[in-house]
Amino acid sequence: MLLLVACMPVQQPIQKPAPTPIFVPVIVPAPVRNASLLLGNIDSYVINRAIGPYFQAGTGAIYDNFGIVPVERYDSRYQSKDITVLAQVFKFSTRQELDFVLDSELYQIVTRGATRYRGQTIALYLTVGDHRSAIWSSGNILVYIETFIPDFAERTIVDAYLDKYPSDLDSGCFDSEGDERFLKGTTSKVKIGKEVMPWTDVCLRDFVFYRNKQYIPNSAMNEEDGLLEGICSQNPGSPGFIKEYICSKGCIDGACKV
Repeated sequence: MLLLVACMPVQQPIQKPAPTPIFVPVIVPAPVRNASLLLGNIDSYVINRAIGPYFQAGTGAIYDNFGIVPVERYDSRYQSKDITVLAQVFKFSTRQELDFVLDSELYQIVTRGATRYRGQTIALYLTVGDHRSAIWSSGNILVYIETFIPDFAERTIVDAYLDKYPSDLDSGCFDSEGDERFLKGTTSKVKIGKEVMPWTDVCLRDFVFYRNKQYIPNSAMNEEDGLLEGICSQNPGSPGFIKEYICSKGCIDGACKV
């Protein structure tokens, strides 16, 4: 069941780059809205039926917000014998407003939790209540699936909503296991010298550029204990980098020995 972080020239004046335009939603007084008007839209946004072993335990719709960004929120709760799953579908007025939320309130979740699933990118994380959750965007829709246990996000519900709302989430870079040196993982793109490439964690002795003397490690690690781990940058859209680890018990198959 059901996750990025490498002769002296004549000095010339440094041109300051033009600032990148940043979209900020315009704050306007919120009109008085009757949430009951949204109830008639529930069938259009949530899956209003049982999904696999989960029966539907209730639905709802309200006007909500992410900070200053107003949204329509549609809820559906699913229940099996032992597990509760909550699906929430947030409808934004525009994709710009959704991207603003992804780059602000949800930035850490997306950059640290992005993982590939069924050929699409979703973000997985653990809530403060120890519930495993999945989140992704699809057009001007944000989908949130919360499984009320810490072990996994319920695949049956996630699959059903991915079919309805295919993910277009772009984290710029994603790392399958985060900064975890005891697990071999992959990073979607890292920069080595002038090259940007996909990366699979590797022990130093097995790295072909090291064996060909094209890569020189920066640390005091040796062939037996050196690990090269791909990590995503904290800058949105930027490629990741290689982090060097010295494994206290040695390195094997792209991970430190436990």
